[in-house]
Amino acid sequence: MRVIIKDTCQGCGTCEAAVPDVFQIQEDGSARVLVDTVPEQLEQDVREAAENCPTESIELVD
Repeated sequence: MRVIIKDTCQGCGTCEAAVPDVFQIQEDGSARVLVDTVPEQLEQDVREAAENCPTESIELVD
């Protein structure tokens, strides 16, 4: 699975709090993805982070 952060990200930090090994809030306030491919053991956590994103800014690509 890969993750794409859309331009609608407002940097609320929900994703980073849920999966800090995959997401990081940058100085400009937007999130960035730290990995090219999500490790299998973190896939469910990333799916939940995407579902809980208040701006629906996390796109998952299987």
